[in-house]
Amino acid sequence: MDKAHSTEEEKKEYFDTEEELERKVAILTDLVKKSKHFIAFTGAGISTAAGIPDFRGGVNTVLPTGPGAWEKLATKTDKKGTIRKNPIRAIPTLSHMALVKLEREGILKFLISQNTDGLHRRSGLEISRDSWKYKP
Repeated sequence: MDKAHSTEEEKKEYFDTEEELERKVAILTDLVKKSKHFIAFTGAGISTAAGIPDFRGGVNTVLPTGPGAWEKLATKTDKKGTIRKNPIRAIPTLSHMALVKLEREGILKFLISQNTDGLHRRSGLEISRDSWKYKP
C-alpha cells in the first residue's frame, strides 16, 4: 500500500502569516501554561530543520530536505533537497532544545516520539532516556 499523498490538494503546503503564527503561538503558550500534565508527541517534522527528511513531503516541498521517502517512492523521483544529513551527524534543532527547556522547568512531563534519529537523546532530554520504564 502506498503511503504518499495521492492528490495535489493533499500535497499542498500551508503557511501562516507572521500575525497568524504569533496568534497561534500565544494560544499554545496559554494552553501549555495552564496544563497540569503537558506531554509532547513528535514525529519526523521536528527533525527536518536538522537536515533529516520527513516521509510525506511532496515533490515540490519548500523544505530544504526535499521530498519525503514515501513521496519519492510513489512518484519514482530521485529529486534531492539542498540539505540532507546523516542522522548520526545531525544536531538537535531549536525545537528539540525548546522541549529540553520545558522539561528542565518542570513543565514538560513526558515525551512520545516516532523518531529514531537520536536527536531527543542528544538534546539532553532526561525523560526520553528511561521513559519506557513504569514509574508509579
